[in-house]
Amino acid sequence: MTKPTTSGLPAGTLLQAVIVAALIVSSIAAAWAEAPWRIGVIGALSGPKSVYGRPHLQGATLAAAEINTAGGIAGRSLELVPVDDRGEMRLVGDLMTDLIYRKNVLAVLGSVDSGCTHVAAMIAVKAHVPHLTSVATDPSLTRAGSPWTFRTLADDDRQAAALVDWLWRRGVKTVSLLAGESRYGRMGARIFARQFREKGGTVVGPLFMAATAESASQAVARGSIGQSQAVVLWMLAPEGLLAAAELGRIGFAGMIAGGDGLASPAFYGSGSRAVEGAVVTCPYVADSAAPENTAFRRAYRSRFGTEADSFAAHAYDTIRLIATAIASMPADKQPDLAESRAGLQKILVDIRNVKGATGEIAFDATGNDTRDVRLAECRNGSLRILGAGE
Repeated sequence: MTKPTTSGLPAGTLLQAVIVAALIVSSIAAAWAEAPWRIGVIGALSGPKSVYGRPHLQGATLAAAEINTAGGIAGRSLELVPVDDRGEMRLVGDLMTDLIYRKNVLAVLGSVDSGCTHVAAMIAVKAHVPHLTSVATDPSLTRAGSPWTFRTLADDDRQAAALVDWLWRRGVKTVSLLAGESRYGRMGARIFARQFREKGGTVVGPLFMAATAESASQAVARGSIGQSQAVVLWMLAPEGLLAAAELGRIGFAGMIAGGDGLASPAFYGSGSRAVEGAVVTCPYVADSAAPENTAFRRAYRSRFGTEADSFAAHAYDTIRLIATAIASMPADKQPDLAESRAGLQKILVDIRNVKGATGEIAFDATGNDTRDVRLAECRNGSLRILGAGE
């Protein structure tokens, strides 16, 4: 007769259960070890903000393709899982939940909208999933204290400081400030206004506008433009084009400047004469002769038939950064998805000086990008990086 165990089950039955459980665990581990590394890419692939979301995804796609052509990472391919949030915060919760719990992504890149990125960051910290943004510039993203969110470009604090210093060196003491109604516009404009006033300058605004000709006309009319030496546009490309056109219509002859929301071909490459000579913050030096940048631009042009912008370049570098971090994870730290997510986060915290098309990436103690901000002039359909003293 089979003796019962302390569990009340016959010894043979218990042994069979242990063996089956071990086989299940073993098969799950084997399946995980052979599965591709999956990275979620969330951003606006449709709607007005797709002018940022499409190049963002294209840069990421190019990086993944190059990594896989070179043999993948530790014998496993890299698979992107793109999702379209349309730049709408209300969609992000379900999309992130699906990426994390059903698509089983190792990490998430995105979004291209600061509000959407905030939602993504809140879910990532709860789920313990590494989350990186290469577009959203709201400083509070990395000040919230989450060890799971990282940013791979300069935030609005540093971009505003660079623009304030440039205007001040040119003798500009009075500006009119027009801003988009998005979170990007509202946050960035307030940061710029505070910094310019702290310097001792006068700011009219911020005056907020929507992406309509009527709204642009009203904002310009309220902005005391005739009394200002410069007009600063802290907004996205669709609003920026309308504001610049209205400034041209009324004959404004002063300087036009703005944040990196205007560092998009949708603005500088629009063909509009109104944008000629506008100066924008530009975290990416497109004409850098660094071999990493030259190779990236050649490959991007070949694959997509167009020139890469800042948003494509930063997404490209961020995917390659993630791949570098994955390759650094010891094999014994990858037994399952949860452990791999935790291992990746630990490596990202300490990662330093990873070279890419946009320069050397490193994070400060909050997960924020540490690189300098450059300024560029919109000229003949492209961005010309300003030299020292310009």
